[in-house]
Amino acid sequence: MERMKQQKAEREAEAERERQEYEKLSPEVQRIIQAGDEYVKKIREANDAIPGEEISNKISRMEMLVDRIFDRVEQNPETVDDIHRLMDYYLPTTIKLLEAYEDLDAQPVQGENIISSKKEIEKTLDTLNTAFEKLLDDLFQDTAWDVSSDISVLNMMLAQEGLTEDGMKKKQ
Repeated sequence: MERMKQQKAEREAEAERERQEYEKLSPEVQRIIQAGDEYVKKIREANDAIPGEEISNKISRMEMLVDRIFDRVEQNPETVDDIHRLMDYYLPTTIKLLEAYEDLDAQPVQGENIISSKKEIEKTLDTLNTAFEKLLDDLFQDTAWDVSSDISVLNMMLAQEGLTEDGMKKKQ
């Protein structure tokens, strides 16, 4: 019982820290994050409404990717400029496709046109997931450069001090 109280207090403290960090963000970044949360919610609702394991897996992956993109923007607000096309075109079109799939899937008779349209949307979801993965990866580009630079400097300093295999051979 005591442990549950402690865990609840820790979750509440973490939520408070997140809220305080969120409030430090610019109004533009807050607006984009809120809009992103709405898109994630719409993707989840579409997933709940559309039966089928294969399509559900694709939509679940998409939900996770989009959620992580907005998490990254919240952690690194300077990346907000990198997601304008996502916000202005890709996500609205994605929602439109998911809604169309939901409507098509709900039809009692699945004719040639409906089946064809559903398959096309499914393939497009794969393409979108690949694009969202790339966008998420691109949002980490600055971090990757910083890490690479830090490692390079660290290796150089260690070698100069003779603390690496190469550095030890040079000292001898």
